[in-house]
Amino acid sequence: MVKEGTKKKKVPRDDRSVSSRGTKGTRGKSPKRKKKGEEAKRAKSPKNPEKPASRKEGKGGRGDLAASSKNPENILEYIPQEYLDNVETAEPVLHFLPKMVASADETGASGSNPGSGVQSNTKFPNLRVLLSAAEDDIRLHRARVQAAKANNINFLRSYKIENDELWLLRQQRLNERTLMLSKLNTERSVILKELQESNVKGLTSQEMTQVQLARWQRALELYVYAPPKLGQAETDEEAQRDLEFLGLLEKLLEHITEEEDMSDIFSQAADMCSTLVDVTKQIVKDASEQVAEAEDVYQIRLEAHELFGRNALTRTEEIQNQFRINGRAALQIGNQLEFAESKRKRCESASVLIRRWWLMENTAEQEALSGEELNVEEEVRGVVPLASCRMDPLFTRRENSLDAARSLKQLRQVVRSRSGNANMSVERSDASVSRRFDLTANLIKRTSEALEQRLLNDFSEAYAKGGVYEFTAKPRPGQIEWKKLKDLARALNLFNNGRNLLERYVQLVVGTRLPELFDSAKVKSSGEEKEEENDDEEEFDMEATRSELTNLFHRLSEVCTEEFQLIAYIFDNPDADTGMGEVIPLKIARALCTRVIGDPKNGLQSRINDLLDSIDRKTDFDAGAKKLDTFVVIHEKASGLFSLLRDSAEKLVLQTEDSDKNADTTAVDSLKAFLNSQEAGLNNSHRHGYLNLELRLLHHECCNALDQAGCILMAPARIRVDQNLLEKGILEEYRAPLLPISKNSIKRAGFNELLSGPLKQSVLRQPLIHATDSLARARLMFGSGKDGGETSARVITSIYSQMCNFYGQAFLYPIAEALQEMLKSSAPFAAPQLPFNEDEAAHDMGVDPAFWVALERIHAAAKAFDREMWAETKKGSLRVWELLSMNGENSSALATGRDCRIEFFSELEHRGEDAVLRALDTMSAHIQWILVTGAEAMLSSGGARLFNQLSGQSGGPYAMSSGTSLEAPNSPAVKSLCYCLRVQFVQVQSALTPQSLSAFWTALSMRIYDILVTRLLQHWYVSTVGAVILARDVEALRSVSTLAGTKHDHWDILRELLTLYMTPPDALKIMLVGSEGDASSGKGLFQRAGREQSLVFMSRRVDFRYKTGQGLRKSIWATQLLDELKVRDPSDGHINMGLFAAGRRV
Repeated sequence: MVKEGTKKKKVPRDDRSVSSRGTKGTRGKSPKRKKKGEEAKRAKSPKNPEKPASRKEGKGGRGDLAASSKNPENILEYIPQEYLDNVETAEPVLHFLPKMVASADETGASGSNPGSGVQSNTKFPNLRVLLSAAEDDIRLHRARVQAAKANNINFLRSYKIENDELWLLRQQRLNERTLMLSKLNTERSVILKELQESNVKGLTSQEMTQVQLARWQRALELYVYAPPKLGQAETDEEAQRDLEFLGLLEKLLEHITEEEDMSDIFSQAADMCSTLVDVTKQIVKDASEQVAEAEDVYQIRLEAHELFGRNALTRTEEIQNQFRINGRAALQIGNQLEFAESKRKRCESASVLIRRWWLMENTAEQEALSGEELNVEEEVRGVVPLASCRMDPLFTRRENSLDAARSLKQLRQVVRSRSGNANMSVERSDASVSRRFDLTANLIKRTSEALEQRLLNDFSEAYAKGGVYEFTAKPRPGQIEWKKLKDLARALNLFNNGRNLLERYVQLVVGTRLPELFDSAKVKSSGEEKEEENDDEEEFDMEATRSELTNLFHRLSEVCTEEFQLIAYIFDNPDADTGMGEVIPLKIARALCTRVIGDPKNGLQSRINDLLDSIDRKTDFDAGAKKLDTFVVIHEKASGLFSLLRDSAEKLVLQTEDSDKNADTTAVDSLKAFLNSQEAGLNNSHRHGYLNLELRLLHHECCNALDQAGCILMAPARIRVDQNLLEKGILEEYRAPLLPISKNSIKRAGFNELLSGPLKQSVLRQPLIHATDSLARARLMFGSGKDGGETSARVITSIYSQMCNFYGQAFLYPIAEALQEMLKSSAPFAAPQLPFNEDEAAHDMGVDPAFWVALERIHAAAKAFDREMWAETKKGSLRVWELLSMNGENSSALATGRDCRIEFFSELEHRGEDAVLRALDTMSAHIQWILVTGAEAMLSSGGARLFNQLSGQSGGPYAMSSGTSLEAPNSPAVKSLCYCLRVQFVQVQSALTPQSLSAFWTALSMRIYDILVTRLLQHWYVSTVGAVILARDVEALRSVSTLAGTKHDHWDILRELLTLYMTPPDALKIMLVGSEGDASSGKGLFQRAGREQSLVFMSRRVDFRYKTGQGLRKSIWATQLLDELKVRDPSDGHINMGLFAAGRRV
């Protein structure tokens, strides 16, 4: 851009100058001056020939067009005031573009028709011409800007931007900057790498400084001109740090020592920065000037596009208005022409009908006059030669069959219209007219019957020839003559609406294509052979039945599919009155399906009923299973058959241009509904009987599995019959009787027989196999999910509910109860012989190992039952949960199934807990038997016996004298008990879940603790030597008690209390209350174990009391200790053993 005050050389004018384009645009005529009033009026007009391109308020728009009023005749001799006021912000003032539009408007206005009321400008320039004018305005605007800057009007004539030196220099600078940026981006990594390098060996200090400054200058240019992008900065943190300005300053001073003078380096760096600032300033100025020019160019071109768009919108509105005005008249003319054409066709039809009537009337009169009856049937059939025929050739030639059928239909309509008209008094009064009419009507009737019979015979012959069902336009050898059949069907549909054709076609199909069903002789002989076979063989061959049914349904599917295709191609007569609004192909398909499926004697339903009746003659349960399989096969094949028929129904109606799609869709839906009703009728007739038979057979199979395993079943309770349903004749749904396993037989047989009998894996699995088979059959019979609906859900729920009742109340519940009753909670009367021999099998402690195996199998059976029957959240299993959830999560059947499941597991869990509690009681009794009875039985000799005689006390196993050996780690009772418990733990662990094992073993630990502590505090005394053995025994019992469970804190307290027996009397006070000697200090055993508990344990020391003539007395140290502590001795009175229970310490 040329700055203000600069001078520019004149450029000679040429053809490409602004003036030449302007002259060309005005066709050699300079614009005339207008008056101020006219100019103001034109300024308000939307078609102003010169206006600013901008639409901003105050800067341009329609109001600024008044500036052209001051224009001289030559626009190259005038600069608008907007450019003179402020050339930098002046917006373009258009001249060529508005002028071209105004010229086009004037041409269009002069060529329009004033009387038409519509002014259309067909001479409006196209977009290319408008853009050319816009380019002229762009050149004019640039010339005005330069002229205003130079204050030289000659620039308007001579300026061209291609010769502007300043513009060329600016473009050159912009191109150089683009190349520089591309080079910097390409060499970015090299520049950063050189900046990081410090290897300048072999260079002097000055050379090293110059090299560093050169590298730093390139890095500075990269920092200013091409800053790092976001992606690069994220992947290269070091490069990002180096391209920061502070980082660049650090690199500048990196190799400079303190002794060196840095002023020179900083001076050169400052010069570099100043140079970069100047260059950047120039670049910004060039960019702003280029953007300003681009904005002006864009505004001018946008104005051209806007004018073109407005004109296109105006033309569109005009065309729409013309269509609204003239379209109605054209529509009225078209309707009148169509009405006239329809009247002409009706007249022609009436003329042909009159001629046909006259010929028939003439033939009938000749027959009456000659007295010889006309052989209508022979002539129509072609028996009489054509030369000897007295009838019209229209009825005797086969190639005229369709036209003959149409003519006869019209003639029959005339006959019916006369006989139905009651206002024919004039004609009826004339006897001759009436006689001729009757003769003609009789001849028409005989001709119609003869022609229809001939057409039916021809149709039968063509169909009987058969062939491949291919429907190509060009006939092929061996192909069915479908075109001939189609022509015959069209003609036959004109007789009695095609009813005789429908009957004949259905009879042809069942007679020629399905002899297996409708050949009476063959069916009768086959039935007699089957009866003879049934008399000879009692066994029902399921494979043969399946094969027979498969072949039958396959044949039906094949025949119906092919016939549906044939129906779609030959029965499409558009001239027939279908009656009831139904499409002819669908009507015939319905009739065919009704005959094939629902024929009461030979139809598919009848054949299925005969087959099921033959199975019902057998009364064994094997026949019931075979009947169920037959049910499934029938409904599986029927589902496939009707699915194919429904798919074929979609192709029955061939879509044409004139067909009504809505009517065809309605007709197809009607046929589908009919097929669905046929399928439902076929299925529903057996479903109720299937359900009762399925439930009965399932119950029989389950009970039979237990019977085969040697189980004795109890007699069932009598089931009450619903008399209301019985009186109504409704078959009540089967309710399986409850036949539980005899608990007495289980107890008599023992654990081993139980494991090898009802709890055998194969026996537990067998009912589940039968149940899954029942679910599969039910799914095939009733469908799954929304297809089966509530009926399917009810059947699935019935099967699951019956299985819950059987597997629980009749199977697992009695076994769990028998296991509980088989355990004896009392220990043997005789004392055990301690210690037990560990080389032999451990004592079972009253609980046979098979008990735990039985519990484990019951638990596994319950899990298998839930996995095989319910299978919640297991997709694709097709079990109860998935089948019921297909109907919705909130369905009543799913809620009923969940209730049955919860009840089954709740009852089984309750009985299992009772059995485990009985085992806990039994083991507790045997622990008492070993730990107490066994230990005390060993006191009949030795030091303990002497102690009892001298002290008069029952000292127990831990009241040992001071000389007793301590070689044995534990007492015999504890050693034997721990051995038995460890063996028992392995068995319990395999039977119970981790949670149940933890709870059971924690309870057993508390029982052991309570037995030991109760016996110790009530009957035993502990000496110093015995305290050592007791501590070892407690540690052994604690070890076996912590094999499982988490709450064993009571053993820790007991171990602390045992220190009271090993401490001398003078140190007991510190043990009890701490070093302070205060009972209320909250320290010692009083705080950790309790005051009363500690004193009671201390009272079981052997030296706490001694024997005198007046009885037992406390030792002196005991009396003094109690006085010092100011507490009473709780052992003087009744001791509440509940305070010492393990449960109080948990």
